[in-house]
Amino acid sequence: MGGRRSGVGEVALSRNEYDTAVRLGADYRLYVVYDCATDPRLHIVQDPARLGWQAVTVVEHYRVAAGAILGAAVTGEATR
Repeated sequence: MGGRRSGVGEVALSRNEYDTAVRLGADYRLYVVYDCATDPRLHIVQDPARLGWQAVTVVEHYRVAAGAILGAAVTGEATR
């Protein structure tokens, strides 16, 4: 897995990438290039799962109860 940054900042892994890093342990490498815009420097981290990653919650969808729809909707015939 690799990542590039124009400066220096945090790096994110997908759930699959993180799970693979955990599973492979010392056999997994993370390649990050910092300062791409000025003086690119490659940083290679063996076993990056040990670094104390924090899970990020992402909203995948929103939902609302049928009662809210029925209470807010103007009743009419469906159009095709």
